[in-house]
Amino acid sequence: MQITYLSYFLASIVSYLGLLLGIILIKFAPEEKKPGKKYFILLKKILFFLILVSLLFFYKVNIILTTVLLFFIIVLMLNGKINLDKSALVYFFLGIIFYLSSKILNLFIIEAVLIFLFSIPTASLILNLKKRNYYAVFVKNLWFFAPVIALYFII
Repeated sequence: MQITYLSYFLASIVSYLGLLLGIILIKFAPEEKKPGKKYFILLKKILFFLILVSLLFFYKVNIILTTVLLFFIIVLMLNGKINLDKSALVYFFLGIIFYLSSKILNLFIIEAVLIFLFSIPTASLILNLKKRNYYAVFVKNLWFFAPVIALYFII
């Protein structure tokens, strides 16, 4: 089954709107942001890892290469070398993954959901209620759509 133009772009918008859910979460429970920060960071790392694992699994990359690569990524995450705080760059990378997943329907559904879930803790960590930077949360991560749109029309 081929993914249509409309379903592709609607799925990208829905995946991106996980940021809105993260903002709503912190708006309703602002007192939970500080104690939940370490869990949000851990959740982001786990979800990012799952996004990579599912992509490598569905593209049937060599199992030895996949294991080595994922082990290397885990080590880098635990040592703090992979910084998921630079959300604009991470979202650009997620946009590339989103496009790559559109070639396989089951992977596309999984990746869209994982990106949506990844967006929730991302927005929860970026949002500053005192500064009311709601708009900045969305604008900062618009880099997600650059590869989503460009790769769809180019390739």
